[in-house]
Amino acid sequence: MKVVFMGTPEFAACFLKHLKECDFADVVAVVTQPDRPAGRGRVLTPPPVKQLALEFGLPVLQPTDLKAPEFEDALRAYGADLFVVVAYSILPKNILAVAKFGAVNVHGSLLPKYRGAAPVQRAIADGLKETGVTVFRLDEKMDHGPVLAQRTVAIDHQDTTASLLEKMVAPGCEALDDAIHQLLEGREKDLTQDHAQASGAPKLKKEEGLIDFNLPAAVIHNRIRAFNPWPGGYGKLGGRMVYLRKTDTPEVGPKLAPGAVEFKDNRFYVGTGEGLLEVLEIQAEGKKPMPVADFMRGIQNREGLCFC
Repeated sequence: MKVVFMGTPEFAACFLKHLKECDFADVVAVVTQPDRPAGRGRVLTPPPVKQLALEFGLPVLQPTDLKAPEFEDALRAYGADLFVVVAYSILPKNILAVAKFGAVNVHGSLLPKYRGAAPVQRAIADGLKETGVTVFRLDEKMDHGPVLAQRTVAIDHQDTTASLLEKMVAPGCEALDDAIHQLLEGREKDLTQDHAQASGAPKLKKEEGLIDFNLPAAVIHNRIRAFNPWPGGYGKLGGRMVYLRKTDTPEVGPKLAPGAVEFKDNRFYVGTGEGLLEVLEIQAEGKKPMPVADFMRGIQNREGLCFC
């Protein structure tokens, strides 16, 4: 089967690598987002999928307008049987019609739950113990088409968005293989989603990372995990912006008001609206993440220290 792969981030690159190693898929081209400025120097940088595609010697398309006639013409030239989409974009109707089998998408949730740009982050932030990966047929609506294959993935207490995405790759590749073989063998399951059960997973905003210590500790812990690596769970500690990169919710510890801080027995506690938050890894703005013990050594005056 001739495949055009469409995707942008590192997560998508994992699926491109998998398809290149399969004997039933012939990746003939890659579509990805344009290069963007990145890092402190704002250097124009190609997305991870493009970097990998160039390593494989694959042609790369980086359209700025998916509805442009020249993009459709360029795709038709590859004679693809299928478009495989992972973290890319909604495709216009005319593009979906170009490939023999249309397009399938790999999505990081058990659809119809968490439709949108941030399904992994929203599932962690909501405190779920389980999510999954869905491979479905793309239509013109966001994460709306019929399901071909799903796999469940457990969410551990310390999973972050980064670690959960890593855990999703293997079952996601398995589900993608399942879906492609259904198409090749003419046994497509075509399970229409129960749209009444749909929920949204909108794109994250920077301000969502600001921690409200009046919330319960469990909620804060989940949000910090969900927003790692971006936008991070952050707040001002003694007038200095810091990011809490790793936390826990101990059952025993000092009783503290929301936002109040206490260092005890080499442990860093913060009061919340319900329960106690323990900080395990912290990052001062402009610095690298560090263990709490190292951070504590750099604090001269701990009296009355709080997130306020």
